[in-house]
Amino acid sequence: MTLLIGLIYGSWMYIDRYTDVRGGRWSNCLRRLSIWSIVANYFPLKLIKTEDLDPNRNYIFGYHPHGLLTVGAGVNFLTEATHFSTLFPGIRPHLMIIRFNFLIPFARELLLNLGACRVSREGCQYFLNGSSAQGNAVVIVCGGMRELYLTEYQTMIFYLKKRKGFIRLALENGASLVPVITFGENEHYRRYKNWISNRWIWGRSIIGILPLRHPVTTVVGKPIHVNQIIDPSQTDIDQLHYQYLQAIEQVYDINKANYGLEHVKLKII
Repeated sequence: MTLLIGLIYGSWMYIDRYTDVRGGRWSNCLRRLSIWSIVANYFPLKLIKTEDLDPNRNYIFGYHPHGLLTVGAGVNFLTEATHFSTLFPGIRPHLMIIRFNFLIPFARELLLNLGACRVSREGCQYFLNGSSAQGNAVVIVCGGMRELYLTEYQTMIFYLKKRKGFIRLALENGASLVPVITFGENEHYRRYKNWISNRWIWGRSIIGILPLRHPVTTVVGKPIHVNQIIDPSQTDIDQLHYQYLQAIEQVYDINKANYGLEHVKLKII
């Protein structure tokens, strides 16, 4: 029986293999489950809006930092625990994640129904330039796995200087860029570097597995409106990238004192 179930589900995964780059699925019921509020209240976790977003436009949210758990991105953009749809009416967020997550049986179904999709050019273009391209917010953790390995307790290090693919996407589709910073994302565990190299972390509980209860606040900055350029030059990309870096630094400098990081200088590498 187990083998039969495995064969049936494996066949379904094969048939459904392109859904993660073609809009995924969306279940308001799953996004509003009370368990997500329990997770949000554990830290606790908050979502802060600095400016209204026009639902007639599309957006690329640049999310920083990756952190160890990326809990800010997951809870804020895959669930309604922090009331995203109330803060940004008419905007539908889609967290873009690596393909590996969609190869995990049953977990893929949950992720797809929460609005997650594969972080790829094809996956992003579906929302930015497809038939339903209006009021979509593609959420990209720009630093990716490279940024994960830079994570340290009480630091803010963004791997961003060489990340320009999302800038090109914004130009090609005329999508507004929105800088997003989560304060507290790096404070869930101590001794990150030791964990990465020696499999050792320190959180809560006897064995240190539970993340530390530390306030997590995600600040959604002001959008940078972008004029569409079908075939942007390298100069176009570099200029918008520089503008985005300035916007990220501004969001950090304005808010860092509110979240106990006034002594921590943002480092962008």
